[in-house]
Formats: sequence, C-alpha cells, structure tokens
Amino acid sequence: MAPVSLRDRFEIQPNKPIPDLDMPSAKAFEVQDRRGAGRPLYALVCRPDILQRHLVMRSLRGMQNAGMLQFIEGGVVDWMPAGRKLVVAIYERPAGGKMMPDLNGTCEVVPDQLFAKKIIKPLHAALQELQTRATTHRAIRPDNIYLFDTKGDRLVLGDCVTAPPGFDNAAIFEPLETAMCMPEGRGTGHYSDDMFSLGVTLLFLMLGHNPTRGRSADEVMRLRLQQGTYATLVGENRVPISMIEVLRGLLHDDSRERWTIETLDLWLNGRRMTPLQPRLEKRSQRTLKIGEVEYATARGAAWGLMTNWSKAGALLQEGRVEVWLRRGLEDNEKADALVTAMKVVEAMQGDKATMADLMIARAIMVLAPDAPLCFRDVRCTLDGFGTALAHAVLRKGDVKAFADIISREVVKFWVQAQMIYNPEYAQADANFKELRALLLNNAKGFGIERVTYELNENMPCQSPFLEGEYVTEIKELLPALEHVSKGADTKTWPVDRHVAAFVAARYERDLKPQLTAMNEGGSERNALGMLSLLAVLQWRLGPEALFGLTSWLGGLVQPIINSYHSRERRKRLEREIPRVVRKGSLPELYNLLDNAEERGSDGEGFARAKAEYAEGRRQVAALETGQAARDENALRMGHQAAAIGSVSIGMATILILLLVRLI
Repeated sequence: MAPVSLRDRFEIQPNKPIPDLDMPSAKAFEVQDRRGAGRPLYALVCRPDILQRHLVMRSLRGMQNAGMLQFIEGGVVDWMPAGRKLVVAIYERPAGGKMMPDLNGTCEVVPDQLFAKKIIKPLHAALQELQTRATTHRAIRPDNIYLFDTKGDRLVLGDCVTAPPGFDNAAIFEPLETAMCMPEGRGTGHYSDDMFSLGVTLLFLMLGHNPTRGRSADEVMRLRLQQGTYATLVGENRVPISMIEVLRGLLHDDSRERWTIETLDLWLNGRRMTPLQPRLEKRSQRTLKIGEVEYATARGAAWGLMTNWSKAGALLQEGRVEVWLRRGLEDNEKADALVTAMKVVEAMQGDKATMADLMIARAIMVLAPDAPLCFRDVRCTLDGFGTALAHAVLRKGDVKAFADIISREVVKFWVQAQMIYNPEYAQADANFKELRALLLNNAKGFGIERVTYELNENMPCQSPFLEGEYVTEIKELLPALEHVSKGADTKTWPVDRHVAAFVAARYERDLKPQLTAMNEGGSERNALGMLSLLAVLQWRLGPEALFGLTSWLGGLVQPIINSYHSRERRKRLEREIPRVVRKGSLPELYNLLDNAEERGSDGEGFARAKAEYAEGRRQVAALETGQAARDENALRMGHQAAAIGSVSIGMATILILLLVRLI
C-alpha cells in the first residue's frame, strides 16, 4: 500500500503498524521523514468518531523537554485504508517501549532510593513545561509512559492529543469529580487533575502492578466515595515510607488541598511537608439502598442516583431520600433544600418524563454540589459538555438529553447549587443562556447543530455530503463540496442543516440576510438564500473556480428562474447558465439570477401586462353581457343630443344679437 503523506514531508506507512505503541484511541504506524533528520518517528492515526486536541497540538509543536515524548507534527491526511480523511499525530519514537504494557500488566519496580530521580523528576519536568504553556496533559497513566532509550535511563510522558482530555483514562486515574463523568465529558480540567493522575501513576509504578486488581471499577468507585481515594488505593499495599507523603499530597480528594507542581518541586528539593488529612464525609448509621447497593454518605447517594436513574425518580417521589437525610444523616439543611428543589420543579411546565429527570438532576445537586452535571445518561463537567455533545453527534446518537439540559436551564440550577462563588461558573451560565436562544430557533443555521459547532472549535462539519472529508475550518468547506460534487446526489441542495450551522458558527461576517432568505418565503427565496450563502464564501475565501459545485447548483436554480414573469427572460437565463457554470463562479451565477435591474424591469413589465390584461378582461366581459352595445347606443344618442343642443344654442345666440341691433 502506498505511503500517506503529511505536509509533503512525512510518509506514513499503512502496511507497517506498530501495535506496541498503539493508544486506546489511535493506531501506531512507522513514519519516514523525507528531509532525512535521522531520528526514528511514528504516527498515531486517530479514530473518526472522537475529537482530537488540535489546540494542544499547536501548543506542543516545537516543545523539547527531557520528560516528554516530542510531538513533531499533526494534521489531517487522506487515510486510504479507511477510505476517508483522519487526523494523525507524529511523535519521536521511543526505543524502549511502554513502561507498563497495560493496566493489568506489571512493570519492573525502581529501587526506592532511585525512584524520585528516575520517575518523579522527569514527569515533574514535563508537567512543569506544560503548565508554562497553559496546557493540561490529561492522559497520565502507566501505559502512557515510555522508556525513551533501550537502557531505560530516560523516562518520558506520552501522547495527549489523540483523544479528548481524560477520555482514555480509567476512572481510577481521575479525581472523584471527573471520575463520575462519562469519559468524553471530563473536560480540559485543571492542573490539579494532572497532579492526581500523577499520584495514581506513581503508586502503580511503586508497586509494579495495579493496586486495585481483583476489584471492579464500580466497587473501587464506591469505596473511594466512602473512605477516600488514598485509603482505597493505598490500603494495605506496602509503599516506601519516603513516598507516603507524596502520595497523600497528590491523592487528596479536595483539589484545593492537593499538591501543586510547585509543592512537588519543593519536595524534590528536600523540603518535607505534612499533607492535610482528608476530611471524611459524614456517614449515616442508617444506609439508603439504591438499586442493589446501600449508601451511607450524601455523595455516595448522589452516585447511586446517577447510576440508577430509572429507579431514582420513585425514591424521590416516595420521600425516602428526604427521610434518610433527616433521620440517617441528621442533615435537615440538605433535606429542606431537597424539598425546595422538588417543589420548584413541580411548579414548572413540561412533560412528565422530563420533569422527573429534572427532579433527579436537582436532587443530585443538593446531595453533592461538586458532582458533575447530570441529566439522564449525560454526566459531564461544564467544560466537558461541548465535547460530550460532539461525540453524540459524531456517533449519530441521541442528543435529546443535551438539548433538554440547555432548554431546561439545568446549568443555572447547578451553578446556584455550588457552595462557593466561581466567576467561571457565572460565565458558563451566561454562555448557556446564549446557547438556549440558538437551540430554540429551529431554522437552518440554528438548533442543536449550531450549538454543537459553537461549543467545539475543531468539530468537523457533519453534513452527510461531507462524511469522510473532515472539514474543520470555513475555508475548507467549498473545496470539500467541490470534491464531493462528482458523486453527490445533485437533486438536493448541498446546504443542509449542518452546513448552514457550520457556516453560521465559523464565518466571522454577518450572514443574517442569507439565513433569513433560506428560512422564509417560498422555494425561490430559499434557493436564493442558499446560493447567496455559498456565493459569499467563494467571493470572500475562494477558490477562484468551482466547476463541479457551480454545475451542481446550476441544476437546482429552476425555482429562481421561474420567479421571473417574462417568458423571454426565463429562456435567456436558461441559455446563460451553462456559460456561467463553465466559469465556475458562484457569485456570477447569483448575480445573473438575482440582478436588481432585471428584477425591476421584470416587475414593471409584469405590472403593465397585468393592467392590459385586466382591461382586456373587462372588454370581453362587456361584450359577453351586451353591455358594450348599450354603451355604444348611449354614446351615439349622447352625440346626437349634444349636436342638437349646440345648434339650438347657436341659433338662439344669433337671434338675440339681431334683436339687440334692431332695438
């Protein structure tokens, strides 16, 4: 199979995979550099149904750090094995492979006296460099750490661009707030999230294996909620005494108390600190059973409601959660807040199912204000909402829950439930209000499609016409439509809901006239609006000629031609269209079909024709009813009477003049 080229420099070899370097969301292949730099490279070819971190690619380009695998280049290639365009990321190839093949595997344990130098220092250096670039890694785990050389003297942190933040991490590597989320909804997060992942990774490497082996992910999560992450993961495992301080600091469940990159730097330089002990959540002597599991803490109960959504509504309506809060936890404040929240929902208008879902969401906010945004099967952070929605669209899944979160203002309730004020939350609430206005407008260029593109800067256009083209920038849209025009169904307009929303979200200038025309009036106005939209893009962005696309549109403009009244003008337009099509110019096609002077002349001619037609109809009607003959007789008699009258008046005048002279 022929090599696939990126930037006319890097040749990716589809027939030379490297399974040992695969990522959960990307496959590894050999790469050759045409410039012959002499260093071994490999490419990670990404999946089409998830988003990649393009902004992070830009940030990492040119970065050289001893603790991180060097990112060389990234972009979109025409990946022939898949028959579509895909994103690839090229890295310098590590000679020693992964530190741990997978999370169920094992690795060689580094001696205690060398652990800080060989393991912690290079990872600390990598995170420090990322922080200076205002970037989070969000993919720190043992199977993403590599031995750069065959001797194993240099440790490097691996890829962080081929999947959304935290997407490939098992829940154990995520702080509790993001561990509760769906993988695609964890969000970019903060540096403290990376520090937590680092702590779990260090524990794996200290032990040489997974500290939770033999336990299910659900069991580990329940234990973390009940007794804290440090107690759950470290437990009875034997770790070096010198490392306990680091683990306690990095695995703190409160992000405000968790060690920062600066704290770790102080520790590496010899300063010893005593991490604050985690404050365990109040436990109830009486448990609340949700599904098959019993919970003793409010946060645990919130997790139970999230994961047993179909049963949660009945528990709330029966009052069992409120009673448990009052009698079990003896927390009347939370119980009162729960009752108030339920009354607010009951007073709202909406279908019964949606109101029940909203009630569960509000209850979770009361029980655990720091829990993620939850609504049915959607669990995400505020900054992870857009990515989660994008993945539902990419996978052609159900987006109703996302639409309900926006339309029912769930984010507003979540912000109100927070214990401390955060300006980021207030800004998020304002942003979601703007998104609500876009969502509730069902016209082309708006709706859930527009929301998706507004929230995801690098979301490729999801029009069926462009499937496989990976169009993420507005300047790529027309060339992509030109490319697919040869095999597209030319009986339909290429401006569907996704194309209209993509253009409206990406194009910086005002498109209100085009969007209005597309959504109002008859077929002629709609066609003119769509043609005008694409013509504006070619005029502003190019390319100079679009032969295939112009031909496609030229076959769809009959409604516009038919809007002219003059038969001769319509025939002339039909003769002119092939000439314009051969030039490949959409602006010229639009100007031909919607010329103001021609429109005015056609309108005036039509008005005259209507007047003449009306007069002709009146005359025909008069002849048919005999009115014309009566009118003619009346006219003749009138003429005769006028003649007699005028003669009489003349004679009288002469007679009077003669009498005057005689007298």
